[in-house]
Amino acid sequence: MGASWEGKQCGSYGDYAAVSYNGNKIITGSAGGCLLTNSLEDANPVRKWSTQARKAAAWYQNEEVGYNYRMSNVIAGVIRDQYNHLTEHIAKKKAIYERYKKGLKELPIKMNPFDETKASPNYWLSALLIDEGAMCRQVRSEAEALYISESGKSCPTEILDAISSINAEGRPIWKPMHMQPMYRMHEFITVNGSGRAKTNAYSAGGIKDVGADIFQRGVCLPSDNKMAEELQDKIIEVIRACFE
Repeated sequence: MGASWEGKQCGSYGDYAAVSYNGNKIITGSAGGCLLTNSLEDANPVRKWSTQARKAAAWYQNEEVGYNYRMSNVIAGVIRDQYNHLTEHIAKKKAIYERYKKGLKELPIKMNPFDETKASPNYWLSALLIDEGAMCRQVRSEAEALYISESGKSCPTEILDAISSINAEGRPIWKPMHMQPMYRMHEFITVNGSGRAKTNAYSAGGIKDVGADIFQRGVCLPSDNKMAEELQDKIIEVIRACFE
């Protein structure tokens, strides 16, 4: 929402697009979302399905399976009002991103990359990726993680523990679908062809596919547009301390 590629708004590519209004998004109604399409022929049945696929009758008449997905009027009103503040939200998110980039510039990390010649991001979420050579040893089970602290190195688990210690919240980068328990024994495709998701435990050189590698080394940083600069400075301070 608010991002563009070569001057074209993201979400306007293709025949359909889905927009989330979940509570942490740059425009939010605390829940819900919408489907975008230029086709009225496709939009009308979607509207019907979202209201239980009811047939026009004095009673409940259903001739196909429907869903109770219609957005409430209250949530819709909140969302419509927030569109008036989208530019303001993007400016605040960009300022947060730039402060992180400046405060962490001497560390062996990279902030969210983007093509400055073609892309105009909305800076919704600031994230960092630790350089491969600067990763300390880290192991993850299905629900827990352990690490061994090393001078000059760190890992997402150590950084997230440090952020949590000052009562702020960060998250690991999203775990790829092909590594999830329900899918990981199925085939998936990497740049080298077919493969299977392997353990996400630390093993030198053991992670090859891009998604798994980013999950192993990435951290989503606190990015609330109401975050005070003083708190962000403290977050930067504790992250820097992880690499000492």
